[in-house]
Amino acid sequence: MRIATVKTGQMRGILLCALMTAFAYGALGQEFEVVSVKPNTSGSGGSHLSSDRAMLTGTNLSLKNLILMAYQIKDYQLEGPEWLASERFDIAARFPQALPADPVKYDAALGAMMQKMLAGRFRLAIHRDQKIFAVYGLVVGRKGIKFKAVADTGSSSKSNNTHYTGRGVSMSQFAEFLGRRMDLPVLDMTGLQGVYELTLNWVPEARESGDGKGAAADTPSGPSLLDALTEQLGLKLENRKAPLEIVVVDHADRVPVEN
Repeated sequence: MRIATVKTGQMRGILLCALMTAFAYGALGQEFEVVSVKPNTSGSGGSHLSSDRAMLTGTNLSLKNLILMAYQIKDYQLEGPEWLASERFDIAARFPQALPADPVKYDAALGAMMQKMLAGRFRLAIHRDQKIFAVYGLVVGRKGIKFKAVADTGSSSKSNNTHYTGRGVSMSQFAEFLGRRMDLPVLDMTGLQGVYELTLNWVPEARESGDGKGAAADTPSGPSLLDALTEQLGLKLENRKAPLEIVVVDHADRVPVEN
């Protein structure tokens, strides 16, 4: 049963990636109208990246940063030479026309244009593979779920360090939110197919006091994120292993093609 659940989640991810790629290449702007890429030799430890629906600008970015953004993957999903993280670049790129406001479509179109830019300027060549990773599986607790399904009329969510609310949220979307707060990727293994209304409240883990005598006195009381997940939603995280897609860099030039 566990293997079947993992394969189902994996297939959903593949289908989503295929749909996003199809949109990106079939919709507006398959490549940047104007691109400037220059080596940054400042030696600075800081970097900056910003984008809107007209321009992408970045300062002191590693090629690794750019690849992660282009392929919309996490750090652990990229394999390549170590210099990808050390060589730094400044980039300024103008979109051929305004990108869509929808965040999923925006990221897909931007990613497709960045992939083409990396292939042209850095002669980047990659292949995709799979690798087994330690993950957390999001599963239903033994007492069942404590939230309700809603009509699929759109998805929205809001969160901070102690609170999450979502409406029209799928379990894969919620797992992605949890993954940003955990030390391992979180995969949806609940088997729940609908979209739901979710509310979750927790307190941050206790901080050590400055004198090294344990938790600070001002640490608020309340459930941890994992305890709240079970108490308030009837869900839990379990240690699992699962195949995840990785991107392997076969070739990249250290010096980009001149502007």
